[in-house]
Amino acid sequence: MEALFIGKNLLRFDELPSTNSWLIEGLSTQLFPEGTVVFAVHQTQGKGQRGSNWDSQISNSLTFSILLKPTFLPIATMFDLSVCVALALCNCLNELRPGFKVKWPNDIYFGNKKIAGVLIENQMNKSICQNAVIGIGLNVNQEFFTGLPKATSLKQIVGVHFRVENIMERICELLEAKYLKLKSGAYNTLFKEYLGLMYWLNESHTFRSNKNEFSAVLKSVLRNGRLLLEFPDGQQRDFDIKEIEFIE
Repeated sequence: MEALFIGKNLLRFDELPSTNSWLIEGLSTQLFPEGTVVFAVHQTQGKGQRGSNWDSQISNSLTFSILLKPTFLPIATMFDLSVCVALALCNCLNELRPGFKVKWPNDIYFGNKKIAGVLIENQMNKSICQNAVIGIGLNVNQEFFTGLPKATSLKQIVGVHFRVENIMERICELLEAKYLKLKSGAYNTLFKEYLGLMYWLNESHTFRSNKNEFSAVLKSVLRNGRLLLEFPDGQQRDFDIKEIEFIE
């Protein structure tokens, strides 16, 4: 791995319920260096956004967690970290085949199918984020998804069997580059790239909020991570991830 610090401390397990949970629990008793990576060949109880589960298959799914210590980020701009992670994933996949997009906030899609998800769990101390545990799930070599019509994998898209750990190493290298760029103050450059890869940007689609469906144009994402939509009458409104669903 060519990264300077992400992945230098690599903890590899044949099986874990959740790499995020293992790392978070470990932080209560151990001092892990920034950039620690916890990788599981098989994750049995992976966690996704909104309390969902992340289904993974032995040796076919990439499931791992990364520890960062973004103490330089104010709470109000913690979404900056999500931008870096989404870009690292999308850049890695687009090196293999162009066409991958970021579905807000940090899922990765190819066409209308999901290939990767991210769950970031932050440990705060007053106004400082001491630890950010970044869980990544990526469908690599799966060929069948039972009951998941909107799931896809790298093998299905590219037609090649990949070595899961090689993909992980490249994601770590790209994330480190984005993270160091963020640390140097280059957020505007990162955000411009993030918007350029945004799924549904400037398109009119159907969304659901509070059980009501409506059409709106996805205009942008605010610095605090809220999604900005524009309604047919020209009015704009922003939403948190728990307040909005993408329909079609």
